[in-house]
Amino acid sequence: MKECEAMNVNQAWKAKWIMYTGCPDHAAPVFRKKFQMPGGIKKTQIRICGLGFYVLNINGRRVGDDIMQPAFTAYDKTVLFNVYEVDNYLAEGLNEIEVTLGNGWYNELQPSAWQFEHAAWRAQPKLIAELYLDGQLFLVSDTTWECARSGISYNSLRCGETFDAGFKIDRWEKPTIAPAPGGVMKEQQISPIRVSELIKPVAIVPSPLPVIYDFGVNLSGNVEIQVIGRKGNKVTIQYFELLRSTATPDLERYKQHVYDDRFQCDEYILSGEGVETWHSEFNYNGFRYARVYGEYESLEVVARCFHTDLSDAGDLQCDNPLVTKIQAAVRRSTLTNFHHIPTDCPHREKNGWTGDAHLACEQALFNFQIDEAYIKWLDDIVDCQRPSGRIPCIAPTSSWGYDHMLCGPTWDAALFVIPWELYRYTGKVEYIRRYYEPMGKYIGYLQSILDNGICRIGLGDWSAPSVAPAFPVESLLTAYSYYMTDIFGKISGILHEEESERQAAELSDGIKSAFIKQFAAIQTDSQVFYAMMLYFGLAEDVSATLDNLIRTVELADDHIMGGMFCSKMILDVLTDNDRFDLAYKIASQVDFPGWGHLAGLCAGTLGENWYGGSSMNHFMFAEIGAWYYKALAGFNIDDNNPGFKHIRLTPHIPADIGEFRAWHQTPYGRLEISWDREYMNVILPQGVSATFVHGDATRELSEGEYRIKR
Repeated sequence: MKECEAMNVNQAWKAKWIMYTGCPDHAAPVFRKKFQMPGGIKKTQIRICGLGFYVLNINGRRVGDDIMQPAFTAYDKTVLFNVYEVDNYLAEGLNEIEVTLGNGWYNELQPSAWQFEHAAWRAQPKLIAELYLDGQLFLVSDTTWECARSGISYNSLRCGETFDAGFKIDRWEKPTIAPAPGGVMKEQQISPIRVSELIKPVAIVPSPLPVIYDFGVNLSGNVEIQVIGRKGNKVTIQYFELLRSTATPDLERYKQHVYDDRFQCDEYILSGEGVETWHSEFNYNGFRYARVYGEYESLEVVARCFHTDLSDAGDLQCDNPLVTKIQAAVRRSTLTNFHHIPTDCPHREKNGWTGDAHLACEQALFNFQIDEAYIKWLDDIVDCQRPSGRIPCIAPTSSWGYDHMLCGPTWDAALFVIPWELYRYTGKVEYIRRYYEPMGKYIGYLQSILDNGICRIGLGDWSAPSVAPAFPVESLLTAYSYYMTDIFGKISGILHEEESERQAAELSDGIKSAFIKQFAAIQTDSQVFYAMMLYFGLAEDVSATLDNLIRTVELADDHIMGGMFCSKMILDVLTDNDRFDLAYKIASQVDFPGWGHLAGLCAGTLGENWYGGSSMNHFMFAEIGAWYYKALAGFNIDDNNPGFKHIRLTPHIPADIGEFRAWHQTPYGRLEISWDREYMNVILPQGVSATFVHGDATRELSEGEYRIKR
């Protein structure tokens, strides 16, 4: 045996999947294994997968600080496992491994609009594990383990958890060998979910109902309680994000798609043994408020905000409080909507909507080290791709994502846009090569739904104000069809796939011609209609199209008057066409509709609608965050030199920003710009050059530090 030899995580599993067939549906089973460990061991590792989620304890101590492992996938296609170093948990002599399993996404029992209760992979929770000592397999999960029902009598991803602290296991049973979930086993690469902050209540809301705690901000996670009371007393925690004017919880509005009387509700039954500390394990909630009631002598609460652990890749600060507030809401909405996948909201849905994700991916790449997380989720999309090339509008999905709403190219573009932006922001060709074949399959599907170059299947500019002027939805669908085909052609060229590049060029040229023929002569007051022509390069007359876009903005009194797609495009196209002044006016509005108004309504996040309705925590309007980097900081990628090897550095300095600083961690190092009333300071990392443009001045900069008079 080699000293401190590491296990091979790719070797075939010798362990068996095991399950506790006698465990009630909503309860959480627990498995244990006692064993004698020899002395002289230097390195111990465990690889483990517990579906849906698991908590691993060794000798009574929880291993790590990860939450809800492993990451959610389409389990019949891919199953992720985790590897932990456990040297500090084991000792020579008698040891005990204990694993508790939650239902998670694997065994969702609650009927909902998205029909995960009918998922092809759904089954009782199951476990597989192997323990390695100095690189050699020592212990496996099999029928020599023991199992029982744990103190968790109820657990549901959306509906919460019930835990009886006084519950005692009176009989252990033998587990059953279980069929594998079906998916290919892979080591998890995405960072786990971890607690990012503990938030104390900022207020207790006067209410005719039991105590309502206000945590001041929208968050994703749960509440931890410290409670003293009698054995058998129960404390209930109800999570929600809005209060009615009567100071009562507004639950119906945002639980409408979950067909269960219980929703976002945790219950704790006391053991009566002094101070008891507890939080749920196998669910998370979207909330600002928690209504806590029950029988107890004393109670303290704190909110645990948790999400996928994404490190910072950039940030910006300035002395304009509105920009600061919107940027903070962009970041918070993105983080609190990432739990293994980019989600639309952390409460009622938790779904990986493709449209939301690709519209907000640039700001996510500017703000966070998110490459691995996107790769994991793009793999989920590919797992869900049908032989025809079609992809669902949410991923992972059961079947609902294919058969409802027909989101079409406007949502499906995620398969093209996110790999393309990953390539642009990192310069890594492997990101586009990895998804080249699935993109090609989708292009074949796209051709099957085009009607003489026009797409008529899908959704338009979601969540526009009700008074937003109409435009032909087919124009946006066709524009995205062109965009995906154009991206595929560019990628084919980079990968030296000449025949595919030629075919993509023919297809994109045909779609563009059809678009111009069908839509060029249309007159409308819609902002998104003209913005998309400029954004995708579909305008026959750029000057006239820009004039029309400016006209629509003036009609809206310099406000945005469109939905999620308009919010992605309008600021960029105005800035790129020398109208930063107008873009900044739109971005700075504090009344409806606008980002300032929305950030003011949603307690630190952005909502699903400009008026803050439906959900108070969505990130689909978050691309203003990317615009701050591109327009204010001036960080613009040169597509001929991806990965920030060369940039166009084009900062804009509004009159109401006196001090500003922005940075982004490029593949070459930290790129930074700052300014005050007199000077701009620029830091270009080694290997990065820039064409600096400010006002009428243009100069070429190489790596180094610069102090430039304003």
